[in-house]
Amino acid sequence: MRRRLKEKMKLFYRERGFTLMEVLVAIAILGAFGAALLTALHTNAQATRTLDEKVQAANLAAAYLEEVRETPYAHSYPTVGSTIPKPPGYTVTVEVKCSIDGTTFRQCQGTEDETFQKINVVVLKEGRPVLNLCTYRSKR
Repeated sequence: MRRRLKEKMKLFYRERGFTLMEVLVAIAILGAFGAALLTALHTNAQATRTLDEKVQAANLAAAYLEEVRETPYAHSYPTVGSTIPKPPGYTVTVEVKCSIDGTTFRQCQGTEDETFQKINVVVLKEGRPVLNLCTYRSKR
C-alpha cells in the first residue's frame, strides 16, 4: 500500500501549480470585467430612471393638455390640473400667451381680438425640468 502511495505521489511531484504572476494576471482580468459589468449596470439603472421620469412627465403633460382642451377658451386656466394627481416630487405649470395674428405671442391682456393661444406645459421633478410641451389653441 505504501508503494502505491509513493507512486501516486511521484505523479503529483512533477505537477506544477500556477505562479504568483499568473494568479495576479487572472485577478486583474477578472477585476477589469467586474468593473466593466458594474459600470454597465449603473448606466442601465440611470437610463431606466431617466426614461421613467420622462414617461411620467409625458403622462402628466398629456393629462393637463387634455384638461385644457376640455375647458372653454379663456385667457388663463388656473383650475387646470387641480383634479390630476401628481406623483411626489413633480410640479406642473401651465403658461398661456396670446396673439392677435398667430405670429407674435405675449402675455394675455384679456381683449377680444386675442384669438390665438400658445399653451406651454412645463413638468419639473424636484426643481429640474423634465419635459416642456407646447401646443396652440384658437378661439372659434
